[in-house]
Amino acid sequence: MTLQIGIIARTLNVPHLRGTGRYVQELLRNTQPGDDVRWTAYGHDPGQAFKVPQPLQGRAEVFDFRGDRFHLWEQLGLPMRLRGSGVQLLHGAENTLPIWQPVPCIVTIHDTVLWEEDRRGLDRHYLHDVQGMAYRRCAHVITISESSRRDIAARWPFLADRLTVVPHGIGDEFFSDQRSPMPPTLAQSLAGAPYLLYLGGAQARKRFDWALELLARCGRDDLHLIGCGFGAGTAPLERVPPALRGRVHFAPFVDDGELVTLYRGAQAAIYPTLYEGFGFPAVEAQAAGTPVLFSPVSSLVDLVGPLAWTNPPEDFDGWLASLKEVLALPAPARAEKAAQGMAWARRFSWRRSVEGHFEVYRAVLERAAHGR
Repeated sequence: MTLQIGIIARTLNVPHLRGTGRYVQELLRNTQPGDDVRWTAYGHDPGQAFKVPQPLQGRAEVFDFRGDRFHLWEQLGLPMRLRGSGVQLLHGAENTLPIWQPVPCIVTIHDTVLWEEDRRGLDRHYLHDVQGMAYRRCAHVITISESSRRDIAARWPFLADRLTVVPHGIGDEFFSDQRSPMPPTLAQSLAGAPYLLYLGGAQARKRFDWALELLARCGRDDLHLIGCGFGAGTAPLERVPPALRGRVHFAPFVDDGELVTLYRGAQAAIYPTLYEGFGFPAVEAQAAGTPVLFSPVSSLVDLVGPLAWTNPPEDFDGWLASLKEVLALPAPARAEKAAQGMAWARRFSWRRSVEGHFEVYRAVLERAAHGR
């Protein structure tokens, strides 16, 4: 039987993809004709490009709905659209769901960071109260790591027996022999200098300042730092000490091929985050054959591979010693570890992740067919 699955895909209906958008895109892209799954991908902004992969096993629908800033697109417009659509199950892939659920619904809750932030007014009401009611009604929850599963069960105990962990994968680009050129502006700024790659953006828990301090104290005046994950206008130039400003560069948006190029060219990837639901950079760096420094916190505990150097989050001296060790690796030892890391990273397959999602869909629909 062909499954007719609706998926909330607003994170594809944007100028630039971020983490959740990449997740939705990979679910769609890694669905094969023989899977007997037909998608209906829902977007909300006809004025923006809808970055669904082509060919899509299914169709894309973009529609607006008045009052969208009050979340009425999701709570009223989408459920109305589902009626008579032929969609058998709705997947809220972006942490949220409507309360009105005309068909069985599952939701991917990536982590609980959104609920731990200091939010006020309607935004807080929507996340804490409206979504609390929607989660009580949903058929199942997918999350992306054992760490996130524990956090979700602690926050919403009524979901504990409706949780399935389906880890993310990483893009095929990391295992391809094809090479994209470095973004021209970065190539011009670096002028061939060796560099570290910081992943994370401007959020406080990502700790960009930690990466700056490592650069300042590593003893290599020729070394530069590229910061990724900063949206347009969010690059924190004021946080860069004057002595480092000629050695720090920002790459707000890069495509997947360019990101792989940046990883492969880096002396090391610096990922000092304090919490992640999954932690793509910890795997991506190793898949690219690049040493990565991070702390084994939350989901990152499960991502320690052959190319990972780990230290407690507040042990700066340990981080600095690890960076110096990586920078001093002889070429043969680095090449051997790179091969090991790339082989280890192959376990994180988007195709395997997609198949795990399909298992959840079929189980939910089977329960629904039997009135459970």
